[in-house]
Amino acid sequence: MRLPALSLLVLLTAATAVAQPVRSAGALERRLDELFDAEAFEDADWGALVVDIETGETLYGRRANGRFVPASTQKVLVTAAALDALGPGFRYETRLYLDGDVQDGTLYGDLIVRGAGDPTLGGRTLGNAREPFRAWARALYAYGITRVTGDVVGDDDIFDDITWGEGWDPEDRPYYYAAEVSGLSYAEGVVEVVVRGTRPGARADVSWTPRFSDYVEIVNQSTTRPRGGSIAEGYARDDGSNVILVTTEVPVARADTEHVTVYNPTRYFVRALRGALRDAGIRVDGEALDGDERPVPPDYATLTEVAVHRSPTLSEIVTVTNTESHNLFAEHLLRTLGAYRYAGGYAPPGSVQAGVDVLYETLDRWDVDTDGLYTVDGSGLSPLNRVTPRALVGVLRAMRAHDDPDVRRAFYQSLAVGGRTGTLERRFQSGAAHGNVRAKTGFISGVRTLAGYVTSTSGRRLAFAFLCNNYSVSTSRVTQAQDAAVEVLAQMVW
Repeated sequence: MRLPALSLLVLLTAATAVAQPVRSAGALERRLDELFDAEAFEDADWGALVVDIETGETLYGRRANGRFVPASTQKVLVTAAALDALGPGFRYETRLYLDGDVQDGTLYGDLIVRGAGDPTLGGRTLGNAREPFRAWARALYAYGITRVTGDVVGDDDIFDDITWGEGWDPEDRPYYYAAEVSGLSYAEGVVEVVVRGTRPGARADVSWTPRFSDYVEIVNQSTTRPRGGSIAEGYARDDGSNVILVTTEVPVARADTEHVTVYNPTRYFVRALRGALRDAGIRVDGEALDGDERPVPPDYATLTEVAVHRSPTLSEIVTVTNTESHNLFAEHLLRTLGAYRYAGGYAPPGSVQAGVDVLYETLDRWDVDTDGLYTVDGSGLSPLNRVTPRALVGVLRAMRAHDDPDVRRAFYQSLAVGGRTGTLERRFQSGAAHGNVRAKTGFISGVRTLAGYVTSTSGRRLAFAFLCNNYSVSTSRVTQAQDAAVEVLAQMVW
C-alpha cells in the first residue's frame, strides 16, 4: 500500500525525531526544534517548556512566557488548586431538610434540598444514579413520613446563577461536555438518548434515561438508513428549553447514544427526587421547584435535617476530571474554590471570579507567575482563556514538591497514563513513554495541548508543556508531533 505524501512525511518526521537517544542539551534543542519547526506548522504558534523537576533546570524552552489558549490543560491549574485548598479527602455534602410539621405520617410543609456544589450525585461517571434518592426515601420512612403536602424545593445558592462559561460556543449547548453548572446537579445535567434503527426510511426508535418524569420532551425526526450505512448525528435543544430535537440518521440494526444536556439542572434534580419518592411510595402533593422561584430563602436554623448525601472523595473526582477530561467536574471545582474559601462553607456564593481569585492566590503562593494568565472557566472549553507554558510547568513542579504527600499522590495519579488510561489510552502505544508519561491533554478548535510528567532513560524526572495554537493541519498531525516530543524526552540519556 502506498502511503499519502503527508502521512509519509509525518512518519518520517516522527521516526527521525526519536531515532537516536538525546545525549546533550544541544541535541535535545535540535530534536525538538525539528519537530516544532516542521513545514506543516509554518502558520502555527508553538509554546513549550521542559524542566528538570528536582533541579529546576530548564532543558528546553520555546516562547515559555507566551500566552496560549490552553484548552483542557486548564484543568491542571484548577485540580491542583482544589486539592491544595480542600484536601484529597474532601466530600461534598448535599442535605435534605423538612420545612413543616409531621403528624400521622404526613409532612405538612416542604422538603428542602440544600446543594453543596456536588457534580457527581446521580451521575453516570461516579456513584449510583438511583441510590442517593432511595436512601433519602428510607430516611423519610424512618422519620415516619409517607406523604408530603408541600413542594420539593432545590437550593442551589452555593453557586451563583451563571450556568455557562464565558466564550463557550452556543452550538455546544446540547452536548454533555457543555452541561450547565448548578449548585444542585443531578445525573451530570444530561439525559442519555439512544436512537435505534428500525427499517429503511422509517423513524428510528428513540428512548432516553432516566425516565422518571416528563422533564424533557423528545421530538423524534430521526431516519433509519439502509443496513451497512454510517451514522449521522443530529441533536438540538434551544436555550431555555427542554425540548430535544432528534434528527439523527442511523442504519438498520445499529444505535447511536448521546448524552444531551438539560436546561435548569436544579429543577431537574428536584423533579427527579419527587419522582423517586413517588416510586418509593411517598406521596408528594406539591411541585418540584427551583428555590429561586421562592421570594424568601430557607432559614436552615429552623429546619430539620433528615438526610445527607456525601460525594466520592475529591481525589476520586479529580481523577475523573483529569483522566477523562470531565468539563462539568472542572467547572464545579473552580466555583467550589470560591464557595469554600471561608470557614463554614456556605459564605459567598461560588462564582468563576471567586474561584479565580483563590486559584491565583494559590499560584502566587507557589511562586507561579500569573501575569500571563487569563481565566474565564475551569474546563478550558472557552477560547478566551490564556496560559503560559511556564505557568503550567510551575504548577506541575509545585505539585510534585507539595508538602502534603496525599496531595502529591492524588494529583499525580489523577493524570492519564500513556498507552493505558483515559485520554492517553490510544496514544503512546509503544516506546519509552508507554506507561511512563502522565499528562493532561487539551483540544478545542485550532488548539492542541499536552502537559505533564515523564521520566527519562537516564532517570531524570521531567515536567513539560507543549502548546500548539492556530494550526491549519489536521489535529492528528499536531498530536503526532507532541507525542514524538515526549518520546524524545523519555529516551533521553543525558
